[in-house]
Amino acid sequence: MNTNNKYDPYEVKDFKYASGGNANVFLAEDKMGKKYALKTIKINSAKDAKKVKRFLNEIKVVENYQNKIKGIIPIRYKFIPEKISRDFIYTKDLNGTELWYVMDLAEPIFQKLKNWDDLKVIIDCVISLAETLEELHSHKIVHRDIKPSNLYYYEDNWAFGDFGLVSYPDSEDHKLTAKNERVGNYATIAPEMRRAGQIEDARPADVWSLAKTLWMLITKEEADGFEGSYNRTDKRLSISSYCERMPTGSLHSILEKATSYNPEDRLNIREFLDLLKKYKEELVHRQKLLTFEELKKLEEASEDGRHFRNTANSIIDTREIIELHSSQVSQEFKFEEDPEEMNILKYIKRQLEYSFTKKYYISPILKHFRNESFPAIRIFVEYTEAESKFVTALVGMDKEIHSFNTDHILNYYDKNGKIDYNLVDQFIEELDSVSMNAIY
Repeated sequence: MNTNNKYDPYEVKDFKYASGGNANVFLAEDKMGKKYALKTIKINSAKDAKKVKRFLNEIKVVENYQNKIKGIIPIRYKFIPEKISRDFIYTKDLNGTELWYVMDLAEPIFQKLKNWDDLKVIIDCVISLAETLEELHSHKIVHRDIKPSNLYYYEDNWAFGDFGLVSYPDSEDHKLTAKNERVGNYATIAPEMRRAGQIEDARPADVWSLAKTLWMLITKEEADGFEGSYNRTDKRLSISSYCERMPTGSLHSILEKATSYNPEDRLNIREFLDLLKKYKEELVHRQKLLTFEELKKLEEASEDGRHFRNTANSIIDTREIIELHSSQVSQEFKFEEDPEEMNILKYIKRQLEYSFTKKYYISPILKHFRNESFPAIRIFVEYTEAESKFVTALVGMDKEIHSFNTDHILNYYDKNGKIDYNLVDQFIEELDSVSMNAIY
């Protein structure tokens, strides 16, 4: 017999299924035997007015956008007594009144990812969530409670749940949030949300929280984040030990920029998403890159003892590169026939080493091994904490700079025969853009 028919047409199967901030979450079942999550709140006093209004806000946002934006777990049924209007005002006769809604079940994010150690899977997950968040932000909808326990895998997509702290243009949140009220989860809360009532636009806080969530997914810290901004030099925080043999420089930068203390210095969701997609490309290219040891194994397994590949697809111990370059300083080429080629190579070397976020290791200017009349440099970029990737060799010849691994050629003269450093800078930008890529 159904003893909890106040939730008809659903029957509660587990009253201790989960908790949701100001609400209770039960496991319920419909008459066909399909299970759902039933979220409910009860009015007991005037103090509950705020949570009722937020509950109504949550229902409104989810119902308005669940069929428009991918990545929102939908509400299937709701029960709001007629005496409770959209402009809720508490009266004593409402004590004991219960509001509830039913939504589809979804798999919690950590449960779905628990058997996955592939960094690309985690990045794909956060890209999907960032795409949903970008859509929400375009409507000025701010989740304000992004954390792993509010993220799920639903119908082959990553999705947001629990919009209980949502803010949107006509939600009158300024009436619900006190000036110095903290809004959000301790593990992922942005610093400005400790005084949420003073914040006009909380969208940067969502980016902070999603970045903190990314860190938690990588480190498998299910409940605990870290205090303050991300810092790659802090060994307690650095993701490097969790991403062995994977490129981490770009990911460090994403986490640092997305957790800048000042909201105005922080990445917006579009920038965060674009950088994550670029980083995903680096992970795809990683599959083509070989260390010396990996290459040797492939050569040993081949019929003729060779394995053909572009040398730009090599990963080398960074210490070896530094030692090699130090030993080559005394061999630096003194090219006197056309000093312009030397000067352009020096300029490229200086710009890459000092003007980009990636860390480059570039050789002194040496004689090209095939033609000693040509000046050349070899460029490496930091790839993992201990290894660097060979990018290309640049060679000056016939008043041009040739990149022998990336097929870039720089003719650095303008139509008047003068050096155009805008052309040189563009060439450098192009090299930097492909520096982490495998060459197919």
